Amino acid sequence: MRGPDKKGTRVYATAGGLANGEPFCNTAGMDTRSETGMSRFVLFLTPQTRYAQAILVLGLLASLAVAFFRVRVESHANRVELAMDFSELDAVARSYDYNPSAFLIALRRAGLTSLAVTEELGANVGADGKAYATTGAALLNAARISPIGDPLLAQLVRSHRIVNGAVYLLVSDAATYRRYRTVLPLHFSPRSVLVLRPVRPWLIEVRTQIDYFNATALGIPTDQIELAHRLGLLVVPRFQNDERFGAPQIDAYFADVLRYDPKVSTVIFFGLGNQVLGYPDHLEDAANAFKLHPFVNFGSIETYDAAQVQKGNDMLARLLPGRTVRVQAIAKTELDKIKMDDAVGRYVLGVRERNVRLVYLRPWTHPDGNLSVEATNVEMVKAIADELRGRFRLGRATPIPQYHGNNRVLVGLATLAVPSIFVLLLDFFGLYRRRIAAAAYALTVLLYVFGVALHHDAAARSAIALAGALCFATAALLVLIPAWREMPSPIFGTQFARSAGWMLAATGVALLGALVVVGIMSSPLAMTEIERFRGVRLILALPPLVGLLLYTFDRRFGAATPPRDVFLSPVLAYQLFAGIAIVALGALMLVRSGNDSDVSPSSFELGLRHVLTHVLSVRPRFKEFLIGFPCMMLLPALLPPHRRIVGWLLALGIGVGVGDVIDTFSHLHTPIEISILRIVNGLVIGAIVGAIAMWVYRRLPLAKA
Repeated sequence: MRGPDKKGTRVYATAGGLANGEPFCNTAGMDTRSETGMSRFVLFLTPQTRYAQAILVLGLLASLAVAFFRVRVESHANRVELAMDFSELDAVARSYDYNPSAFLIALRRAGLTSLAVTEELGANVGADGKAYATTGAALLNAARISPIGDPLLAQLVRSHRIVNGAVYLLVSDAATYRRYRTVLPLHFSPRSVLVLRPVRPWLIEVRTQIDYFNATALGIPTDQIELAHRLGLLVVPRFQNDERFGAPQIDAYFADVLRYDPKVSTVIFFGLGNQVLGYPDHLEDAANAFKLHPFVNFGSIETYDAAQVQKGNDMLARLLPGRTVRVQAIAKTELDKIKMDDAVGRYVLGVRERNVRLVYLRPWTHPDGNLSVEATNVEMVKAIADELRGRFRLGRATPIPQYHGNNRVLVGLATLAVPSIFVLLLDFFGLYRRRIAAAAYALTVLLYVFGVALHHDAAARSAIALAGALCFATAALLVLIPAWREMPSPIFGTQFARSAGWMLAATGVALLGALVVVGIMSSPLAMTEIERFRGVRLILALPPLVGLLLYTFDRRFGAATPPRDVFLSPVLAYQLFAGIAIVALGALMLVRSGNDSDVSPSSFELGLRHVLTHVLSVRPRFKEFLIGFPCMMLLPALLPPHRRIVGWLLALGIGVGVGDVIDTFSHLHTPIEISILRIVNGLVIGAIVGAIAMWVYRRLPLAKA
């Protein structure tokens, strides 16, 4: 409770006494009774902000409702596909003289669900012996040194009817001929595709340049689709975009595959242009083609570099709400550099922690021990399937659908928690003004409404969620104010319990901020990382700075030097070097954050991550259990003189931990259940690390002085 004293200044009531510009407590008369941090923070609030407290509760309840609906939908969207690239598998099978069908049957029994089949490029015509492609110039040159075996081609050469720049296709397989007759007119004008012989062996003339023809996709070989159907595998077709395609051509592409097998599960795109089908002008036509086939998903390939995202990927996903599946693949060049156990672990981690629902497998080309290459691949698929079974089902991938938690009214209510915590912070610092509070609420509502109206709600929601995250991070730091003043207990067990209580209190307030971020940002597109939470790195960078500023300039944190003297104080050499080191470490922390970091972790860190994941199932974050949580526990265990010496480091460390707790839930493609387990594991290990730090400190001679 706060009220004016006789001189009109503010007095803060706490469990340990009164603070009115004087030290909070002294070593002789210190009351060591402990309250929860949240209750102490509430004591600072005044009746004039009760409306903000009520609206804050409403916003938190709305956020909790969103989180509840999200947990439900995440638990139901638990079907995962394991798809094998057939082209690469077929190449391996032929290299080692394996039977591709028998190879696939063994993989299916191990857990494989799908077969990824890719369009044949013009450059690959003839690889299966069913067709032959050559240019007119090559035919004329060949005729000069030997007779042409095909009578029609020989006649065309003799009658000078061969076109130098044209491409000639000689086809011996009926299904391949039908495919070419269907696909070639989609890419080339009808008058440039001529059937010179309508009987076996069919002869087709295509008037185009050979380099363009080689890069043109000629449809998916029918025998590959029929093989998947015969073996009971789902089909994952891989299409290449043609920028000239409109609705008729796109519809024909889908119809050509579905005619042979309606069990198409997920469509993935490929090609040198790295584009989705319909890019750039016919994305709506591509979306309509998907909508005509409600069981066909769009596969969005997970990348760690924004430049690698397929062109048109995000727009197509927005046009297909609830139909996008995250796809994880490891490039062949990278597979050659890692161990099979590491590859299996990455695939499983992607499914469990990043909402990946289609694992795109390439064959493992290195035998494992005494196993053959075929047996090694069977073991790889079996290892992935065994890791996923129980928590997930294997089959047609289930995307994140539209769900009740993404209701605009519910999300709008969740956004009201942000101006509410801002108003309470203003009141705490003695800066409350009714007009500022009204402006905060009005700005939040207008930003959200205009974002929805202008179809930029992702940006508006990101801005509001970022403001809320920073406000709650500040509130979590304020909860620890009494911990900066209280004397440590002489009994280790009592001090451990008290320190753990402060750690839980600050973490609890930070988790409220995380809840608000979840309530505002949990759209299906964000959960599949199509829309990204802008400002995640600010959540990591700003709380440590806020903690340092509060410690430096707010006397309630133990600051003994007036702000003016802080700026005028001389900087010693060790302070300068320490500051440079901390700035460098902070910059490294920000650069290392996220999946797209350019700074790779060391082999030791990778090994430690692997051990933690293996032992705990969900790996806690180093910034929490090695920095943030131990600093929270060590803070009240230090004697006041020592607390003043390292207080600035503790403030930075606690800020890192608070920010990281909220950041954990800001990665919206990670299921909430996983994020909660990560925090719990971090708290347990952080408490152990903090207890060790406290024990070591209490054994030092200076702590006994």
